[in-house]
Amino acid sequence: MNHARIAQQALHYRNAMVVDSYTAGRFDPAAVATVAVECGDPTIDAAIRRIGTAWIRGGLDPEALVDTWSGPLVDRIFAEDPTLLDAIDDIIRTVHRVQFSRPRGGVAAKRPVHRPGSMG
Repeated sequence: MNHARIAQQALHYRNAMVVDSYTAGRFDPAAVATVAVECGDPTIDAAIRRIGTAWIRGGLDPEALVDTWSGPLVDRIFAEDPTLLDAIDDIIRTVHRVQFSRPRGGVAAKRPVHRPGSMG
């Protein structure tokens, strides 16, 4: 299974629920999914496993995890287990944390840090 494609479809599904068209239009599920899988965070792996397990237990074809998620069976799985939306949100939160916790380059990163009580 291609975890990036599963994450991408999960993010597309979640994005379709966003009422704010400005936010929905600026969100790139493919880019977020790529970062999600590349960062190798266990939270993301666990979220994808939770979604995949619910998908299979719900009687859906495992191969369809990488296709566009739509239809009453998909909606039923998410309605029956609202924690699956939390799993998708875990992916988004983790990617956000990873992206903003990376060291930044440039002049600001090279600036010396002043430590109280030290000279300079």
